[in-house]
Amino acid sequence: MSSLDGFFHPKTVAVVGASRGSDRLGHVLFRHILNSDFRGTVYPVNPSAQSVASVKAYPSLRDVPEPVDLAVIVVPAVQILDVAKDVIEAGVKHVMIVSSGFSDMDPPGLELERELLELLRSAGCRLIGPNSLGLIQMDEETRLNASFAPKVPEYGRVAIASHSGALGITILDYAAYIQVGISSFVSLGNRADVSGNDLLEHWESDPGVDMILLYLESFGNPRNFSRITRRITRTKPVLAVKSARTPVGLDVAATRTIAVAAEDATVEAMFRQAGVIRVDTLQELFDVAVLLGAGPIRAGRRVAVVTNTAGGAVMTVDRLVREGLHFVSPVLNIGFESLAESYRVILPQVLRDPSIDAVIVLFTPVGPTNEEAVRVAISAALCEVANDPHVPGEKHPYEKPVVANFLTTGDYRVRFLEVDSEREIPIYPFPEQAVRALAKVTAYHEYREKDPGIIPELSDIDTARARDVIDAVSGADGRRIEWPTVREALGAIGIASVPEELPGVDMRALFNVAIETDPLFGPLLRLRLATNASGGGVIKRTTTSIPAVRLLPLTDADARGLWGEACLNSPDSGLEGHEQTVIDTMLRLSQWVEDVDEVAKADLLFTLEEGRAICIGGEVEAVRKTV
Repeated sequence: MSSLDGFFHPKTVAVVGASRGSDRLGHVLFRHILNSDFRGTVYPVNPSAQSVASVKAYPSLRDVPEPVDLAVIVVPAVQILDVAKDVIEAGVKHVMIVSSGFSDMDPPGLELERELLELLRSAGCRLIGPNSLGLIQMDEETRLNASFAPKVPEYGRVAIASHSGALGITILDYAAYIQVGISSFVSLGNRADVSGNDLLEHWESDPGVDMILLYLESFGNPRNFSRITRRITRTKPVLAVKSARTPVGLDVAATRTIAVAAEDATVEAMFRQAGVIRVDTLQELFDVAVLLGAGPIRAGRRVAVVTNTAGGAVMTVDRLVREGLHFVSPVLNIGFESLAESYRVILPQVLRDPSIDAVIVLFTPVGPTNEEAVRVAISAALCEVANDPHVPGEKHPYEKPVVANFLTTGDYRVRFLEVDSEREIPIYPFPEQAVRALAKVTAYHEYREKDPGIIPELSDIDTARARDVIDAVSGADGRRIEWPTVREALGAIGIASVPEELPGVDMRALFNVAIETDPLFGPLLRLRLATNASGGGVIKRTTTSIPAVRLLPLTDADARGLWGEACLNSPDSGLEGHEQTVIDTMLRLSQWVEDVDEVAKADLLFTLEEGRAICIGGEVEAVRKTV
């Protein structure tokens, strides 16, 4: 049983600070619990009221006539320690604090939050908040809306965690608007105790959750986040909006007490390694979510376009190419005659084509065209291919994604076309939304289908000796290691190097591996391949291309991904045929840094001789670790 079960499946809830005034936060939250048809019992706690919303009130948690599973606290921060003592005396193990005025406010508030957490932890209590805007659990056995969300979506199989309470409420409102069902929702507030990682682990084992949506502003423990999501995304999609991506955004975020923010490229690398679907906007979050939840599909990059007008097709094809999908020409323009029947006949033929992985359907009403007839025709086409015989090992036509764009007016939300009990077709208001959602889902399916890789056993590597070499010279505050020591350490991990260091950018360098330690994400590896540059008739090599980044340690799959991305950044590197040599070098350096954590930084240049990598210079910095 998860230590968070008491938050999501309580039998008794007490609202401490439930007020009789209908405009007070405690009253609003208590009313929302009542109105959500909570399957358990809810008690208002108020020392100066006989009742709240016609429900008998109790002076303190100690006076509630039965054990309380979840205490929701809505009192001023100055009263919080007294209430926490009542929590402990009453034996409550799950607490959510809505009140603000803690680390979200000022240094004294931070100190109060630390004192509160120490008090609760000493009694084995878990805490959501402070400064949370609530939680929701919509399954039929619970039906709890302990939040400030005025409109709650219907029950579904999507879980949502938000760092921003106000944006979280907006997310819930939009989910209800487009009819996306929600299982669980949590506004994390200050994350003094329960974190996003805790929620991920809880939802990982929750059979009622098929998909997880995250709004993130920072990471508390990104290495743990990466480890957890790598595991979850193999079976459940995890979608994330990560804000504070620009210097201006970081400045704004800093005023909201967000911890040290990481470079966006590092965040991108972590998401890519973990299989997290990163989206840019809250709208895109749901654009992708509705396609993932639309039914059983197996996405691919070869996309056909079926349309009744050419205008939308031009925008669609342009966007397909920009998103890295492959347009299967020609555009299938069915015109305006017998429109519904044309969709009905053409779509099964397209879906059965083995050279096509997905279909985008565009429809623009012209004249008296009946949209409902087109909807029925598309549904009938999908039902037809659903009954095709299945060839083992091949993609069934019914499993190919179909996304639609109906250029109608008056309703600019995602709508759905129901095919059968298993499948829906999302209809997006604009074609670029449909394409981008398809591209994100395709990339996720490719991640799922790839071998996750392993950290391989490497021959001729002695990290214990490499540690001894570094330990003998590293200082407490960090220092640059002299080249003879670097050569000896590299030799211990099976990497050859030249006898003399060649300072600066050496024109023989074909690739550069840089390792650094991020304050949040830990060790990172950046790979640059040489770029051939001509000047004055002389061909020169430089390693100034955009680096490919991954978090350490690397699996063999991570290393292959680094190589592929670096090749895209430097298409003329001249390293064709040397993929395995570069990958082996990166894996050895990854193992070195993982086993010898005294290595704080490295920036090494490599050339190739007789099919092997030779380090021709660079710098290494190390620190002596204290136990």
